Amino acid sequence: MYEFLLIVHFIGLAMGVGTSFAAMALGRASKDMDPAERGKFMMRASAIGINGSIGLTLLILSGLGMWFSRGISQVMAWGGPAFHAKLTLVVLLIGAFGYMQVLQKKARQGAGPEVMAKIPKVGAAMLLLGISIISAAVLAFK
Repeated sequence: MYEFLLIVHFIGLAMGVGTSFAAMALGRASKDMDPAERGKFMMRASAIGINGSIGLTLLILSGLGMWFSRGISQVMAWGGPAFHAKLTLVVLLIGAFGYMQVLQKKARQGAGPEVMAKIPKVGAAMLLLGISIISAAVLAFK
């Protein structure tokens, strides 16, 4: 069962972090578009966000499953400070993800450029958090 959960965890990781990299690439690719066209393009491209949502869900559920299957105290001791850092970063990522959802909803409802300007910044922060989480996990369970 643990191996299955680990596979699901890595699939979620690929979906979540892959979505962040894809959004960054789409943002760069649309840089030279006029603002109205870019906004329309990015609204359509935001559909890839469902991959991030599914990925985060898979990560959380499989992570909890692995945590409970091995025993909470054993995993906390085994992972040490790096695991505690990873969990803290995951909480921050979930918060940033929630904020991104709010921004995207406002953007769909026709919010102004100030809301649209925040989305790439939050996306970049989420990508940095994702990479930091991976790094902390490697350090915790090497």
